Amino acid sequence: MKLLRLIFLLILTLPAAIHAQPVTLEKARALYFSMSTEKCNSLKLAELFEKNKPGLPVLKAYNGAASAAAPECVTNPATKISWFRKGKTLLDDAAATDPSNYEIRFLRFATQDKAPGFLGYNDNLEEDKEYLISNLSKGRGIIKDDQVFRMMTGFLLKSKSLNQTEKKIVNDYSSNLN
Repeated sequence: MKLLRLIFLLILTLPAAIHAQPVTLEKARALYFSMSTEKCNSLKLAELFEKNKPGLPVLKAYNGAASAAAPECVTNPATKISWFRKGKTLLDDAAATDPSNYEIRFLRFATQDKAPGFLGYNDNLEEDKEYLISNLSKGRGIIKDDQVFRMMTGFLLKSKSLNQTEKKIVNDYSSNLN
């Protein structure tokens, strides 16, 4: 009888345990960088983080970037604003916690670069841009995944926030990657 109760309890709690898996950095990166082809991956990632609050600053930054991009996938204006504000707060908190983290600074830059001007979220655009360009080798040393780093430099090269000289620096660096 006790065994039967234990099995029943396991059956009831197993689905919750499966869905409560923490979001890994690899999963966050995969969903974030696939947003260019599947824009609602932002909402999917943000909802995953809703179920599993991230502990690491870099994961909080991915949560913030995904939350700030999630309004593209919802229709209610109040919900759009709510998602964006939440994302902005998470990104800024992550950057304040770990200001020398290249990946966090990239996520904040990318979010501010893509944010519509009327939202006024561009306070750190220039400083993050300068940090990213000045620390390309540091960023490459931290981000071991070649594909992720190439997507980051690819974003920088497409950004309208970089001038031609800055794009040349990024292009020259990324061209020399193995």
